[in-house]
Amino acid sequence: MKDQRHPITGIMNRIAGGIVIVPMFVVSIINTFIPGFLNLGGFTTAFFSSGSTPFIISVLLFIAGTQLDIREMGPALKRGGLLSLTRILIGILAEVVVLALAGPKGFLGVSALAIVIGLLSCNPGVYMAVCQEHGDKHDIPGFGIMNLVPVPAIPVILFGFAAGAGVDYMSLVTTIIPFFLGMLFGNIDHSFTAMANGATPVFLFFMGVTCGSTMNWFTLFSQLGGGILLSVLYFVISLPLTLLVDRAILKRPGYAGASMCSMSAVSIIMPAAVAEVVPSYAPYAETAAAQIALAVAITCIITPFVCQWVLKKWGGAK
Repeated sequence: MKDQRHPITGIMNRIAGGIVIVPMFVVSIINTFIPGFLNLGGFTTAFFSSGSTPFIISVLLFIAGTQLDIREMGPALKRGGLLSLTRILIGILAEVVVLALAGPKGFLGVSALAIVIGLLSCNPGVYMAVCQEHGDKHDIPGFGIMNLVPVPAIPVILFGFAAGAGVDYMSLVTTIIPFFLGMLFGNIDHSFTAMANGATPVFLFFMGVTCGSTMNWFTLFSQLGGGILLSVLYFVISLPLTLLVDRAILKRPGYAGASMCSMSAVSIIMPAAVAEVVPSYAPYAETAAAQIALAVAITCIITPFVCQWVLKKWGGAK
């Protein structure tokens, strides 16, 4: 029976990662059919603006840092680090294979740029939402490490290295600083940890809002074939590997590995970032961005159901 007293949170709680996915879907529908509403100006536009995404991510990084007790750093780093490394290795392997077999043009209209950036991508917001509800105290700090994966620096480094261009490591450093600041605050004052943790659901909700404001379903469907193919590749390659690492190596139920199998909206801007460093990929950037955007929508819709299946089959930490 539906809980009539909680019509909004009830819906979000019935979906794994729903606190991110539900507002993202609702705002994407608004952006598709009445985009003018999101662009009224003033505080209304600021409320929905995707420009606040970096700030929201930085706050979530800070909050994740506050949850990490230095005395228990080992298990948190082991879980988040190994799952993040798995995602990066998938991207590296994809780049080597696709460039060797097909070159920059890729396969069936999906460029190497779209394939590599897509397979590198994961949405830490979905991971955070799933682990907030079903994980334990060692899962949440892993969010800070996982935010190193979807930043533009990783594909820029990979494609830049393959093309002989320079590498900017500073973006990795600046990504992790908020996490370490949160860890400092949380370990100095444990009451601060509890206060910060209470803010997590609100920021996850607005993570979904800002992601949805970047999605227009008419634009997404213009690259329907490429977006679907990229989504299929993503699930077929990523899901078995992340589940294998989570269950066989980490000896965990699998919910964390499953939650890492949705693409981040931040990935949509990565083709342009790579094209600036390696101009030979510029002809593929626009199409790759559209295909990735559709794959973001598809994976963010499907992944919660995958997580629900994993939770029913193997359970959660709680």
